[in-house]
Amino acid sequence: MATARTTANTTAQALWSTPKIKKAKVTSVKVDNQGTALRTIRWQDVFTPDPSVNVPSPSVQTIERLQISVGAGLTADIPETELKDVRFLGDTKAIANAIDTSCVIIVGYHMA
Repeated sequence: MATARTTANTTAQALWSTPKIKKAKVTSVKVDNQGTALRTIRWQDVFTPDPSVNVPSPSVQTIERLQISVGAGLTADIPETELKDVRFLGDTKAIANAIDTSCVIIVGYHMA
């Protein structure tokens, strides 16, 4: 298992890239918001589907896989049992509703 860590930012922060032949399964999510305001974090999966007969040059897809809001001064932990179906196919990115270095985002994952 691996972990990725970043702080809250309004621009997409890359957490990891999933190799083309694999899927990344999320095993844990922790958001430690020691800031003074509520933070909403979204996780996006950014990937290009394989070409098919009907779509020879598919465009990049961005799918929102997960979102969580955490109040000021609080920590949220999402256990693996609640994340069993959350998988990423490409680049995993975290985006927050505001820049806040006192809000830390940690995601555990493994490749399957």
